[in-house]
Amino acid sequence: MSLRDKLRSNPLLPLFWIRSVILRGLVYPMIRREGTNVFEDEWDCLIVLDACRYDVFERIYRDYIEFGELEKRISLGTETTSFLLRNFGDEYHDIVYVTANPFVDELLSKNFYKIIPVWKFGWSESINTVHPKTLYEYAIRAMAKYSDKRLIVHFIQPHFPFIPIKLEDETFKELRNAVIEGREPRIKNRKRSLVRISSLDMYIEFDEATLRKAYEANLKLALPYVSRLMRFVDGRVIVTADHGEAFGEKLHKWIPIKVYGHPKDVPMRELYEVPWLVFENDNPSDPKKEIARMKKNGVRRAIGKIRSRL
Repeated sequence: MSLRDKLRSNPLLPLFWIRSVILRGLVYPMIRREGTNVFEDEWDCLIVLDACRYDVFERIYRDYIEFGELEKRISLGTETTSFLLRNFGDEYHDIVYVTANPFVDELLSKNFYKIIPVWKFGWSESINTVHPKTLYEYAIRAMAKYSDKRLIVHFIQPHFPFIPIKLEDETFKELRNAVIEGREPRIKNRKRSLVRISSLDMYIEFDEATLRKAYEANLKLALPYVSRLMRFVDGRVIVTADHGEAFGEKLHKWIPIKVYGHPKDVPMRELYEVPWLVFENDNPSDPKKEIARMKKNGVRRAIGKIRSRL
């Protein structure tokens, strides 16, 4: 399509270009925040909650996690790719990465001792994502098998798809299929606006109250599995997030542009403030006993599949 055709189909296009130049050239550098690398603290297990805002986590986590000291950290990214590339630029032969997020494999396939792609093997077609219970089962098995390694466990929740309150959006499914097939994901064209920035189609299709409710329900679904997993870590465990999430907050108090989702490098506290929950486990439970319990409770076949993929 020629430039003339683009202008005819979208006469506001020059204004979008001007907005982009102003935001990225003037506004973003003025309010940018420096982040902290995940290796600035010691840990034996790092649990990552995808797109988990600090303020939401702080308000509800004690209903599910009874231990640990919480503080606020500034993430190196406002979406997963920048978080991964800016934290894990070297090779880490002492780390096993258990992940429900395909970006880990796509960007860092050779950076760790082993990546366990639960997004590939533990995918549920009925919910278009990985259930936190499934990721938990893989993590427990990895913890038992690779007891001499550090562990990163990357839950996809509270990031959409929202399991308890199902909202239709297949962007994550398309990302998964694209990584498997080795191609670029086919993301739908997003509606444009001069007064909003949105990283996901669903933030246009659903109202803010519904999205917030679904987001919190997704986090509440994952936290019991996070709490349970923390009990099996031998040593220091940290619960954090790769980035946060925006639900229509203004880009800046003087800039009347609302932000939705988690666009790349948008410098808002809702996107870069993440939890950093630290727990020193001096009396860990035995993951092998937990595997035996899961087998007894009827997941023997699933455990066998997991073992074959570690």
